[in-house]
Amino acid sequence: MNTLNAFEISAPGKVILHGEHSVVYGKPAIAGPIGLRTYLTYKKLDNPEIILDFASIPFSSKLSLESFNQFLQQHNCHSELQPLEFLSKLRTSEEFPFARYVSPQPAQDSTKQRYSLGVALYLINRIFRCEGIESLPDGSGFQLTIQSVMSIGAGLGSSAGYGVCVSAGAYIVTKMAKGELIAANALTYSLQGDDPEVLKKISQWAFDSEVVMHERPSGIDNTICTYGNLIKFRKGEPFESLKLRQQINILIVDTKVSRTTSKLVANVAELKDRHPKLMESILDAMGHLVDDVVEFLEDDRDQFEALRTLVAVNNNLLRAIGVSHLSLEKVFQLAESSGFDAKLTGAGGGGCALVFLPKDYENRKEFGQLKEKLTAAGFSWMVTNIGGRGVEFKATE
Repeated sequence: MNTLNAFEISAPGKVILHGEHSVVYGKPAIAGPIGLRTYLTYKKLDNPEIILDFASIPFSSKLSLESFNQFLQQHNCHSELQPLEFLSKLRTSEEFPFARYVSPQPAQDSTKQRYSLGVALYLINRIFRCEGIESLPDGSGFQLTIQSVMSIGAGLGSSAGYGVCVSAGAYIVTKMAKGELIAANALTYSLQGDDPEVLKKISQWAFDSEVVMHERPSGIDNTICTYGNLIKFRKGEPFESLKLRQQINILIVDTKVSRTTSKLVANVAELKDRHPKLMESILDAMGHLVDDVVEFLEDDRDQFEALRTLVAVNNNLLRAIGVSHLSLEKVFQLAESSGFDAKLTGAGGGGCALVFLPKDYENRKEFGQLKEKLTAAGFSWMVTNIGGRGVEFKATE
């Protein structure tokens, strides 16, 4: 048999260095991948069933192969059910939209179960239909297990990494169903290969999942998690890969306070409706700041001091639009007391903060003191730098 029995997809987390919230309104943002990744593993099953295992929640549900094929044939999430329409069904219907096909059902009081399973099924149907697969033959049972090392809702792109992994995984299964990907050629196959259309489709599908998750995503998270590399991004325009000349070392601090991106984005929109001129000035300032940061990042000279100044400025602009949180303020205070500058990343309201570190941070006693203070305050943290690859495929058996 030349069947591919197992494979792994992984996608990086991301941090937005600058441009949170303003990117939603057409201003530029800078973002890049980090070393934390989300993983999807595929395993061929002897039983005629499809198992979807969400290990990070944890929650698992399954469909018989017969039910899965009925699901593909009776629903068309590619041309008939668009992301916002599906989001409405998830929000307003008491019954899970695809309830008749899966068991067990998501718990009614668990948003994570409902959205994780809903988005997975929606994407699988959308991608299979897009790629011309309306049923799987006998002997096509498989299990997909999705797990992330990132905290869900921490602002590190966990939902986009999830969408990218599910999208890439479903795409690979369609290639297997068509006989285009088999064990013989899987070891040399790469998603980051010669065909740019593959990554373009994966990023778009992941964006669709972000619409379901967050309603009004900027598109920056799915772009980073798909393509990797540090980029300058503006909504609706092609992204620009930056020629990074400065090493960016950061301490990522997880406040362990979960928040809902869509609510925070909605709160900013409401503030903009009440004070349009004031908010436009702040959002414009955020955009100008991004342009200045890009200039410094692409400079051959050491620009750490200039960059740290802009970190503090941007954090104060984000505070001004009401997206900070008491937990984040504590991180900022601890960083400043140790001689470092910090800012929130992502939607804010909890989640993660970034502490920017100089090249010689490891030799500074203040850095050791900061780590001790953060741990004592109940925060978790990790040191990393910005950059790296996007979504990756690996045959494992």
